[in-house]
Amino acid sequence: MIEGRPARQAATYGAMTMVALCFANGLQGGEIQGVSQATESLRHSFHVGDTALGALQFFCGMAGAFGAVWIGSLCVKHARTRVLTGMFLVWTIFMGLNALSATFVMFILVRLVISVSEATDPPVYPLIGDFWPHEQRAQKVSIFNAGAGVGAFIGIAGAGLLVDRYGWQAMYLMWVPFGALGTYLMWRQREPERGAQDAAAELSDEAAAIEAADEDLVAALMQKEDLDRLAEEVALPGLLDPATASKREILRHILHLRTWRLVALGIGVAQIMLNGLMFWGIPYFKRTYHYSGAKVAALTPLIGGGAFAGVIVGGFLSDRLLKRGMVRARVLVAGLGYVAGGAVLVMAFSTRMIWVSAPLIALGTAFAALATGPQYALLVDVAPVSLREQATGIGSVVQFVSAIGYVLVGALSDLFGNNLRLALLATAPAFCLGGAMILVAGRTYIADVAMVVAEARRRPAGDR
Repeated sequence: MIEGRPARQAATYGAMTMVALCFANGLQGGEIQGVSQATESLRHSFHVGDTALGALQFFCGMAGAFGAVWIGSLCVKHARTRVLTGMFLVWTIFMGLNALSATFVMFILVRLVISVSEATDPPVYPLIGDFWPHEQRAQKVSIFNAGAGVGAFIGIAGAGLLVDRYGWQAMYLMWVPFGALGTYLMWRQREPERGAQDAAAELSDEAAAIEAADEDLVAALMQKEDLDRLAEEVALPGLLDPATASKREILRHILHLRTWRLVALGIGVAQIMLNGLMFWGIPYFKRTYHYSGAKVAALTPLIGGGAFAGVIVGGFLSDRLLKRGMVRARVLVAGLGYVAGGAVLVMAFSTRMIWVSAPLIALGTAFAALATGPQYALLVDVAPVSLREQATGIGSVVQFVSAIGYVLVGALSDLFGNNLRLALLATAPAFCLGGAMILVAGRTYIADVAMVVAEARRRPAGDR
């Protein structure tokens, strides 16, 4: 265990806190899948092609990514639970307004505002890190992301029926009551103490001994030396004061975090395929197999069920392995999950037989979904407490590379003569590349976690 300042006890939080947080991902996931269901209706209503719709999603991703930086700065100055409450409220109002869009330009402008209000990562992931213990972090992130699966199911099934009958406007109106409920639940949550869970974390001597890089620093931490004296000799991360540091200093400091930098970029690369599949998956079934929206919705238990199970299993599996002494469990589960998922999806989109492709897509998305909880827990693990919100916001910009998936699949589809199967086949290897990058990050993970724990213990108790 890292010693110096004694680890302080951290409060624990209940199921209703997680339910409130789940609305952040559930609303976003449901809206994206709802738009996917409404793709054909939007094409005919506004007379646009796949490239235009893919480009719109790309620019919405850009708005969300850069908006996350601003949201991160707000979270430094204000309670993150209150920031989320305001974001839910804005999302709800503008979802209703988007149903009134009479032109494609108006539709674009309102969707850009919605995208910024969906940039919930800067408050949510640090909150999860502060609500629950370090050793439960991946499983809690998995449960949180399962909320996106619930939202996606509602978006696919509910929007599929409504869009077929009433048009794309109905898809936006259906989400207003959900947004209002999420706003109310988040308003009732109290703000946790920042960094208390990291300060209470324990790291074994065996874990630190594995790390080759920064051996002197890790050895000093693990030899129970006084952290106040050690801080004078070694520059611990996170001692940069966000209240006085310039934006350039904060950006440079975060980008120099070794494990964080590689994991953030690896997630972005892998999710090129994820975003392409989420947005174009439903049109793929409609065009390749001539399915209606309702018929595609009938596939949801198979396709969505695999991904939902993967999200849950990935977090619990990595935390279970971590408790059993596999110190890089989160790295391995995330990286290998993406690699396996990419390989299976290549096989899935190589066939035109629905009874082969559908089960393989379910299996491939289940493997890729294993990475969800561990990968975001990784980013929280290695980001200093004092910069965690800004790091998450900057991470959204780094991961914005994933938005290429929206326009890439759409453009490839147009290039291949509206053949979404070939477009998705060409994009699937992105999962493998992103997974490989995360696996490489395992070389520096342990030392970076040790330093974050040391920094958290130096923070005064109750310092927010």
